Amino acid sequence: AKGRYCARHFRKITSYPMSSDYSPEIVATVHLSQEALRLAYKTTCDALRNWPGGDPLEQQFLAESKDQLFRCLLEQSFELEAG
Repeated sequence: AKGRYCARHFRKITSYPMSSDYSPEIVATVHLSQEALRLAYKTTCDALRNWPGGDPLEQQFLAESKDQLFRCLLEQSFELEAG
């Protein structure tokens, strides 16, 4: 199913304000191919592993992003095997 796109909802990620301009939680839907999803996961892992320090909310955001992207990869793998 190469080129198949996956839509996932990211709710938990956006619950951490990244600045002092906090506004209500925003829910985003992202459509990614399997290859793009893998790349997003890889780059998020790299960013977390190489995080230079600073605002702890940024590190928390990266960790949550990594978890959400991994869940998407697992769900997409399951759907591909079931279909």
